[in-house]
Amino acid sequence: MIKIKFFTDLAPHYRGPIWSAILNHPDWDVNFFYGDSKTGIEGIDIEKGSFSSNKDRMHKVKNYWWKDKRIIWQSGVIRECCGPKFDYAFFTSEMSRPSSWIAAAICRLRGIQVVFWAHGLYGKEKGLKLWMKKIFFHLPNKFLMYERRGKEILIEHGFKPDNLYVVFNSLDYDAHKLLNQKLQGLDKEKVFSFFKDPSLPVLIFIGRLTKEKKLDMLLQAVNAINEKSPKVNLVVMGGGTERDKLEDMGKIGLENKWLHFTGPCYDEEVIGKYLSLSDLCVSPGNIGLTAIHSLSFGTPACTHDNMRNQGPEAAAIENGYNGFFFKENNVDDLRIKIENWVKNTDRDLVRERSYEIVDKYYNPYYQITVFEQLFSGEKPEM
Repeated sequence: MIKIKFFTDLAPHYRGPIWSAILNHPDWDVNFFYGDSKTGIEGIDIEKGSFSSNKDRMHKVKNYWWKDKRIIWQSGVIRECCGPKFDYAFFTSEMSRPSSWIAAAICRLRGIQVVFWAHGLYGKEKGLKLWMKKIFFHLPNKFLMYERRGKEILIEHGFKPDNLYVVFNSLDYDAHKLLNQKLQGLDKEKVFSFFKDPSLPVLIFIGRLTKEKKLDMLLQAVNAINEKSPKVNLVVMGGGTERDKLEDMGKIGLENKWLHFTGPCYDEEVIGKYLSLSDLCVSPGNIGLTAIHSLSFGTPACTHDNMRNQGPEAAAIENGYNGFFFKENNVDDLRIKIENWVKNTDRDLVRERSYEIVDKYYNPYYQITVFEQLFSGEKPEM
């Protein structure tokens, strides 16, 4: 039995399926240590599902925050690493957290294998920050990385390829598969009955309405596309500080009923219904897990092309295959590519292409095989 401890910032709800799979692996004795969020991220409910029978392996630590934005210390982590010996310690790679430096160093000195489950380098780090990150990244024995680009960058900086495993990321894969079956045969015109012409191609954004998402670009692009007559509809799903500004920008669309704001929505069936019947998910800022969410429901995704400013899940998009990239901060390029995409795409073919990458890599089953490779000492698959 391999004894493993995971020291993580939080217990985010989206991690539930992979954590559950890890907890229930027959060959692993696993404990998770995590703190509370101050950023509004929904947490795992340990009273439900397989977590209810594993509550004794879910442990709260105290997070100390800087300006409610960044965790700078976690209590109890160092103590756990000084206790009875175990085999593997997993950490997130937050360089600004001294408790992680100390705990990882203690584990190394005790012969406990240290693994960082992390982004790695983004490629935009320079000077002192790059130097400090490289020092910090020499603490672990191995890395679990979210995408191949991060691995390539670490290799360029002298890290050994055989210590770098690409584990990708995942959402609730099984639930999404079941929902896709349930949602088959829905009538697009009934689902999008709030539009004046629901037969038009539907664009969708899902996520927090914040400046970082650059939704003003999306409104500008769609306003231009629909300037003479409506050619596309747009659903904006989510809440946030930018909603009033965006509604003001979208006055014409709201009046002419080709623009609709749903507000916040946490019902996965409703989200799945809107995503699966949309023609394209657009995220003008960084896209992150929205890419996997959209592709999981068979909907292509698009975002900007500067990978240094992207979430790792942008790598799930294959340009022209299951979505596309546009030039960062370029509204005209976004507009042109949206118009070309909705005019020239076989929706059924793209739906299958969208499922493809999720079925292959972005699911807990694939992730478990990567953990097994790491523990057995096998070389990384990629």
